[in-house]
Amino acid sequence: MTWHGWAGRVLRVDLATGRISTEELSYQKARDFIGCRGLNVAYLYDEVGPEVGPFDQGNKLIFGAGPLEGTPIGMGRVSVLTKHPNRFLGEGGAGGHWSAELKFAGYDLLIVENKAERPVWLLIVDDKVELRDASHLWGRDTKEKHAIIREETGIAGIHVASVGMAGENKVANAKVQFTLDHSGGKGCGTIMGDKKLAAVAVKGSGMVSVAHGDRFLAAYRNFHKTFDLNTTRDAFVPSWSFNSANMLLELFNENGWVHAHNAQMGLFEPMLNDVEYMDKYVVRPESSFCCPLPACGRRYEIKEGLFAGIAGDEREVGFAQAAPIVGIHSYPHVIKFRDMCNRAGLDEDQAMYSIAWAMECYERGIINRSDTDGMELRFGDADAFLTMVDKIIHREGFGDILALGVAEAAKRIGKGSERFALSIKGKELERMPQRNGYQMALGLAVSEGGPDHTRWYPPYPPNPKTIPEGMDLPFDPFKAFQTRSPDDKGRLVRWLYDSRAIVESLPSCVYMIRALLGIDFRPWLELFNSCTGENGDLDDFIRKGTRIVNLERAYIVREGFRRKDDTIPRRMLEEPVKEHNIPPIGDNLELMKDDYYQVRGWDNATAIPKEETLRGLGLSNVVEDFKRRGIWETTEEGGHE
Repeated sequence: MTWHGWAGRVLRVDLATGRISTEELSYQKARDFIGCRGLNVAYLYDEVGPEVGPFDQGNKLIFGAGPLEGTPIGMGRVSVLTKHPNRFLGEGGAGGHWSAELKFAGYDLLIVENKAERPVWLLIVDDKVELRDASHLWGRDTKEKHAIIREETGIAGIHVASVGMAGENKVANAKVQFTLDHSGGKGCGTIMGDKKLAAVAVKGSGMVSVAHGDRFLAAYRNFHKTFDLNTTRDAFVPSWSFNSANMLLELFNENGWVHAHNAQMGLFEPMLNDVEYMDKYVVRPESSFCCPLPACGRRYEIKEGLFAGIAGDEREVGFAQAAPIVGIHSYPHVIKFRDMCNRAGLDEDQAMYSIAWAMECYERGIINRSDTDGMELRFGDADAFLTMVDKIIHREGFGDILALGVAEAAKRIGKGSERFALSIKGKELERMPQRNGYQMALGLAVSEGGPDHTRWYPPYPPNPKTIPEGMDLPFDPFKAFQTRSPDDKGRLVRWLYDSRAIVESLPSCVYMIRALLGIDFRPWLELFNSCTGENGDLDDFIRKGTRIVNLERAYIVREGFRRKDDTIPRRMLEEPVKEHNIPPIGDNLELMKDDYYQVRGWDNATAIPKEETLRGLGLSNVVEDFKRRGIWETTEEGGHE
């Protein structure tokens, strides 16, 4: 058949045998799950069941592009997926250029199977695919790996995905680094390191076939017009385009949203500000493949003083939130922190929240110097913070405990420390202010991959004033806009999840879901249809997103996750933000979960999708799988241990 949008090929690499093969992409899967994140979970569900442990040979690591990748809409987005070390979905997206090169080389998916006996790296240049020895790369940081591979291959414009020391040492939520400063897939770097796959370098010379060129060009121009800084209806677009995520530091602080001192406080003074960052450290804007925004990412450089010479790209938005979380007031230290995480493939959230937990435990007397390698581990000690980051990366001393993730570390320490561990499904929290944004609390709680706000981005409901007249949404926008009320949050979060699953599967950057593009999905549908030659309507398009989310839920249900696992930290449920008189969420989370499961068609007691829901989405394979495993035969709530 003739493929448009999709390349139509899957590349498989068996690290144990060295066998490399290609196969035709399943057209039915492509139609049902679009690509990227959606296709990844469709393949993982079929090939990695609950009998396979995260560190077993049978676990797989899947890199996915989508039908719009390699066009200006894709923006270099890749989804990387595996069974997470905690058995839920380890999935994440990253930008840059790597995924576009995978499409240009002629592949929609790369599926890595089994484990190598010794470190290897994978080279993909169109149809030339080979495994090479990586003994000289193992133990190097990600930037060194990138430079060595570029020099070794001599291929201009080759792009590299790699793991750093955090992945090699199997730190719990290690990530994969793409094109130097982009990263994604918390836990995927851990599995990549376990498989002894040091890097994947790719360069393609092909192109993406578009079914209806004139239609696609018109659809793209309509898409691009949305980001005109002079006419956009989203107030965040101009400011974010120039200031990026650090613009949120003062906004969060003013509203009591920061997680200061491990979220014990909602106010942190003096707070770092984006003006200082722009004046002293930003050297130029930098965007991903075909990104329409002038400076969603910026290059930074410390030019003098402490850590002079450190330079990079702030792609992991919000890294400066480490400042209030661990109580430090120094941009050089948080930039150094970013650089350490980049080079090691260490998840910033794991580092900042696990160390903040340890600092709180130290100040409460739960742990002492004998536990922390003789260190005074207190809030505000920037040098101690960076020292402990290094210990996590290398799994040295107390850092070896924190490398397990804050939830597991709290289990090891005990003594009531579990109360202060800010995690969901075993993965560290993000910076989202749950006590002041109920939709954020619900969105984080029900995520099949642990905290990941990109799955329901933006983290605030659409302003009713921005919704076009006559447009019907599946929730009451006026109720949903009351962010500290549980009303209509179930319907809102379902809509956010389903619609954003589409964008992450096409793919495109979730920041593109701004203004009308986050409300009206007809432009996205026209881009998809004109590129691929499909002719589905809007209802069918949204249904694809619903199908993806339900399959992701089915995956973790099969692993043993139930309703009780859809929760948030006790601190958010039980403790107020005193500085801003913001009460805890309390029972409101359970009320919102009731609504969410009801509109999803999931069992209220267990959060398991009902048979009629799965059949209605065409997931009959999941129905038969659930019946064979007896999943519906148990009605108690249960939960993951």
